[in-house]
Amino acid sequence: MLSGEWLYTTSKKDLRALQKALQKAQHIEIDFSTQPIVDFAFCAYLLSLLEHKTYTFTHLNHHTKEIFATLNHSITLPKDTHKASPLFAFFSSIGLWVVDFVQNALDFLHFFGMALYYLGLSLLNPRRFKIASIFYHISESGLKSLPVVLTTSFIVSYAIALQGVIQLDKMGVPIMSVEIIAKLCLRELGPFILALVIAGRSASSFSAQIGVMNLNEENDALKTMGFSVIDFLVTPRILALVITMPLLVFLSDIISLLAGMLATNLQAGISFTQYWERFYEYVAITNFWVGIAKAPFFGLAIGLVGCFRGLKVQGDTESLGRQTTLSVVNAIFWIIVINAIFSFLTTALGI
Repeated sequence: MLSGEWLYTTSKKDLRALQKALQKAQHIEIDFSTQPIVDFAFCAYLLSLLEHKTYTFTHLNHHTKEIFATLNHSITLPKDTHKASPLFAFFSSIGLWVVDFVQNALDFLHFFGMALYYLGLSLLNPRRFKIASIFYHISESGLKSLPVVLTTSFIVSYAIALQGVIQLDKMGVPIMSVEIIAKLCLRELGPFILALVIAGRSASSFSAQIGVMNLNEENDALKTMGFSVIDFLVTPRILALVITMPLLVFLSDIISLLAGMLATNLQAGISFTQYWERFYEYVAITNFWVGIAKAPFFGLAIGLVGCFRGLKVQGDTESLGRQTTLSVVNAIFWIIVINAIFSFLTTALGI
């Protein structure tokens, strides 16, 4: 039975005595029938003493019940020590994953629709375009990424071209490596490698920037002032990538072709003149346009995913890190999907 006053001012001597009394028992029933005077601090302390013990509280008044309810502890039942079976835990985790997946899919569809809506408004009324913001993101996402983009394109294209030349040289037809490598660079390697690099660079950057604004409640401030977060933060970034990606693909194609030309020259002894003559004769311009056509869709996917994950950041820096990682993973996934769709379509259409 608990009686008297038990407050944050209670002496250490009385608190130690209570602690010793509770330590001796595992099954405890505390009777509040004498209506002791307690406060929030004491109730929190009492529950800490009862941790890992089975206990019940009886004859609580309304005030004390509210305190324990606020502390999220049961006031009538002992703690539940039952553990779920592994099978139940397995299916429960699958169910939670499915619910989370569906919720994310619905959220993304809503976000995608809103982004298209504001892009449409801007196209109908060009004065809505945030020109300064668009050019800023073109510089940040495009121009400043050129060194790493071009270096990566050259290294990967050279390595793949070298392996192709070696195999064709063994077959006695090294000259065929020119059109094979050129078509591969123009249709696949140039756009695809570029998109992967931009996904790792820009998608994570967009998520981090918008996510930090979420943490600092800057996005809430924009909404309070009547501004659209999507209109101010999302559409300039998406438009910047849609505009920049074809230009970057063009430069990436040039570097990839130069890498292929160097590989064929060093491995098979094909001169630069022979390379370009064969290139003009057997490589159609449609291969170039197929690669360029992919670029805006890659840019759209990267921009949408990066901004969407940034807006999903909530609460703390752990959420920021998780969403930034997801933005890169999701962007790469959609790049692969879009590239596969283009491959199927161009094959079916005979392009």
